[in-house]
Amino acid sequence: MTTIATTVTIRLVRTEEYERTGELTVRAYAHDYGDLSDGYLSSLRDVAARVRQGDVWVAVDPDGTLLGTVWVSRPNRALADVARPGETDFRQLAVAPEARGRGIGEALTRHVLDLARERGSHRVVMNSGPEMTGAHALYRKLGFRRLTEREGRIEVEPGRVIDLLAFGYDVAPAAALGAGQPIWTFEHVAYDDPRADTLRAEMDREVGPRYADRFEDVDPAEAERSARTFAVDPASIVATVLVTDAAGDPVGHAALRDLAHDGIRDLEIKRVYVHPRARGVGASRALLGELERLARVRGAARLILQTGDRQQDAVALYEKLGYTRIPIYEPYTAYAFSHCFEKHL
Repeated sequence: MTTIATTVTIRLVRTEEYERTGELTVRAYAHDYGDLSDGYLSSLRDVAARVRQGDVWVAVDPDGTLLGTVWVSRPNRALADVARPGETDFRQLAVAPEARGRGIGEALTRHVLDLARERGSHRVVMNSGPEMTGAHALYRKLGFRRLTEREGRIEVEPGRVIDLLAFGYDVAPAAALGAGQPIWTFEHVAYDDPRADTLRAEMDREVGPRYADRFEDVDPAEAERSARTFAVDPASIVATVLVTDAAGDPVGHAALRDLAHDGIRDLEIKRVYVHPRARGVGASRALLGELERLARVRGAARLILQTGDRQQDAVALYEKLGYTRIPIYEPYTAYAFSHCFEKHL
C-alpha cells in the first residue's frame, strides 16, 4: 500500500468496490476515446475478471472516493503478450475525469515501478493506443522508452484496428535466465525460528492493510474476539516449513496446525506466504505440496484452510491446486468475508 502526499492512498481494490472501479474505468476511457462498443465497455466494467488474472490497484481519497485504478500482473504471470520473462506489465491505467491534474496517473505508475522493484523484475512494460497522448507524455516524463520491436497492428474489437504502441522502463539489468524451473529446498523449523518470524511479519505488512477497515471502530469485546480468532497458538502448530532458494535464502513460509472445530479435528494450513520475487515460479506450489506430504505422513484424510475475499491471488492459487470451497468453519463463522477450502489427500 502506498500513500501519496498523506492524502491519497494506493491499495488493492476491495470486493465491494468492484462495481465502482469498473464504472470509473468506463468513464475514464469514454472521456478519452469517445464511443466504444458495448462489448468493450462490458470488459472494462468487469473488475472481478481482472482480479482473477492480476492485481487491481486503486487510488482513493480519505473519504473513500475512488480516483484512479491500474491493473498489474502478478509476479511472473503476464497479462499481455508484450511482457517477457522477468518483466512486470500493466494495463488499463485510468483516472476519473474529475480527478485529473492531481498527479494520480503518475502516482499509480510509480506504484507499478515500486512493485516491480520489490519482486525483482528488470523491466516494466505496457501497450498503449496511439491516441493516448496524455499517457505517452507521462511515460516519457517518468523515463519509459518505446519498444518498437514489440509494436504492431491489432484488432482491439470487431472492425477496429489500431497501431498498438509499446513502452518499457528498465528497473534493473536483466538477469540471465537459467535453464528449467528453480529448485526449491525445504527446511522444517520451529514456529519461533527468527527467519519464520521475519516472513510472517512481511505477510502481515502486505495482507493486514487489505482488511484493516473491517476492524476499525469496533468495541473492545469485538476486537478481543477477533484477536483470539485469528491468533495462532504456537502449541497447536505441528509443522512449520520454510522454502529456500538456490542461495539458501528463505523466500516462503507455511505451517500446519491441529485444529479442533465443529466437533471434529483437522490439520489446517496457516500463514502461507511467499516473497514477491519468488511468486509465479513454483515456490507456492512446492510449499503447499510439502505441507500435503507432511499431512499424509501424519495420516490426515484432508487439509483445510481459511483465507479472505480480498486475497484473490491466494484463492486463485488454491483453486488451481485442487482445493475446493467448503462452508465457513469454526472459529471463523462470524466473519462472512472468509473463504474456506479443503483438499482430500
